[in-house]
Amino acid sequence: MTKLVTFGETMVSYNAKYIGPFDPNVDGPYEVYCAGAESNVCLDLERLAVPGLETVWVSKLGMDDEGDAILRSLDGRTTVVAPQVQENPSGIAYVNHMQDGSIVKSYRRKGSAASTVTFEDVRPHLTDADALHVTGITPALSPTTHETIFRAIEYAHKSNVPVVFDVNYRPPIWEPSEARTVFDEMLPYSSVFKVGHDEAETVWGWGLSAEEYARRFQRVNGRLVIVTRDADGAIAFDGANLVEHPGYPIDFVDPVGAGDAFIAGFLAEVFRQGTVKSFLAASRDERRRVLERSLAVANVCGALICTRRGDTEAMPTAQEVAAFLESNNQSDSTP
Repeated sequence: MTKLVTFGETMVSYNAKYIGPFDPNVDGPYEVYCAGAESNVCLDLERLAVPGLETVWVSKLGMDDEGDAILRSLDGRTTVVAPQVQENPSGIAYVNHMQDGSIVKSYRRKGSAASTVTFEDVRPHLTDADALHVTGITPALSPTTHETIFRAIEYAHKSNVPVVFDVNYRPPIWEPSEARTVFDEMLPYSSVFKVGHDEAETVWGWGLSAEEYARRFQRVNGRLVIVTRDADGAIAFDGANLVEHPGYPIDFVDPVGAGDAFIAGFLAEVFRQGTVKSFLAASRDERRRVLERSLAVANVCGALICTRRGDTEAMPTAQEVAAFLESNNQSDSTP
C-alpha cells in the first residue's frame, strides 16, 4: 500500500450560473460543489484508480450544513480525518464568471474550522506516509496553519518523506510579497515543486520564461520543478532532464480545478511506476521516461477538467485518459 497524506481547507463552493461579479444581494442561481485544493487532489486520484494507493485528507469542519455536505462528498473516496467542531464554521467560496471569460473567487473563510488544524492533527498520519502534499493556501489561513505547514514539511524532510508542494497562489487571501516570503521558505523542503508560469510572474515577477523559472527554482530545491503554462502545457526540470509537453486543445468551459487535476494526474502516473521516492532515486534515463509519460497524463487531466464546471466533476478516469492519449497519437504514454 502506498500512502499520500495531505491537509488543508475544503469549502462549499457556489459557482455562479450568471455572468458578473459576486453580489451578496443576488441569491443565485449557483451550482454547488465541494472545493479545496488538497481534497481535490485526493478525489482526482481516486478517479484515476491507482492500484494500492491510499490518500488521507486531514482537516476540520464546522458542525454545519456545509460541513455535512463536504463529508458526504468525500465519503468513501479518500480517508477523511476531519472532525466537526462547534466553535468554528466551515468555509464557503463563491466563483463568478466575468464577461471577458476570467474567473473571480471570493471567500468566507476567516476563522474557519480548517484554520485551527495543528501539527498534532497531522503528525500521526505521516509516520508511514510515502508522500506529503501541501499547497501555498494553507499557510495563509491563520498563524496556526502557518506553523502547521512548516512543522509538517520539516518533519517530512527529516523523515525522508517526499514533499509535493503545489503553489496554488490565491490573491484574495494575501499579497504577492507576503506569499513570496513564505513560499521561499517552503521551497527548499520540496521534492516536487509545481507552479504556474502566471503564478510565478505574479509572486516573484522576475520576467523569466517557464524554462528559466524551472531552472532557477530547481537550483533551490535540488529535485524536481514543474512549471505549467495554461493551454500551452508544461515543462519539468530535475537537474538533468528538461522535459516539455505542449498540452492539448479543448473546448474550454471553466479552469477551476485544473491545477489540482494536473498534479493528481502527474502523481498518479508516478505512483503507477512506484513511489515519488523511487522516482527521484532512479537513473537519469528512467526519470526522463517517467517524466515524459507523467506530463502527458497530467496535461490530459488538466485539460479535460476545464470542459465542465466544478473542481473535480470533469476529472477523467484512467480509461478516459488512455482513450484521449490514443486519439492524440500518444498511446505509448497511457496509464
